[in-house]
Amino acid sequence: MAITRNERVLIAISHIASGSNDYLYNFIETSGRTTMETVLGDDYERIVRLYGANATLDRLVNAIQAQGARTAIKRIDLIVMLHGSPGRLVFRDGTHTSMEVRDRIRALNLGAKLRWVYSTACYGNSHSAHFIAAGFNSAIGSRKVNANAAVEFIPLLSLWQFGTKLSDCLAPTVPPTAAADALARGFGQLTNKPWKNDVDSRKVLRGNRNLRIST
Repeated sequence: MAITRNERVLIAISHIASGSNDYLYNFIETSGRTTMETVLGDDYERIVRLYGANATLDRLVNAIQAQGARTAIKRIDLIVMLHGSPGRLVFRDGTHTSMEVRDRIRALNLGAKLRWVYSTACYGNSHSAHFIAAGFNSAIGSRKVNANAAVEFIPLLSLWQFGTKLSDCLAPTVPPTAAADALARGFGQLTNKPWKNDVDSRKVLRGNRNLRIST
């Protein structure tokens, strides 16, 4: 039986800007939130927004628990817009290992309600196995430093919105990713950023590749 709009919720956790003067990340943060809400706002019973001060691990776990306890809700999706490093995610309350995130979510025992995670965090693929071990059916994350949001976010979410199979949602984002990465890599080298040689936004989809918004 198809999962309807009123049976699914989206939880979005977002915190990458470090202050009002962090102009680049403030722009990226605001753009990501606005895009997600615009594209998917009508496709879920609700979007639970964990932004800014609410983007803590405790708030995330509490939100998943609260939505999972609702009998009408059959599926929970999660979008992660945080800074990341191998095996770690930076929440508002500090850095936590993805193993800790796994353990906290897995303890909720929500079973099939946990559907998929899409992460824009750097090194998102290093966290994906732990999200799946926590109970999610699928997880998407980048190989290394993620720099292709401008060419990936809208196409992926739009295709998902219209019922496209999860693996096919990534397909149109592959060709423009190389150019986006080259641009980011060039900027990093020009400004001697520590991540200048680690840009690789190519996404890895782990778990069930056949999910749709209605399954």
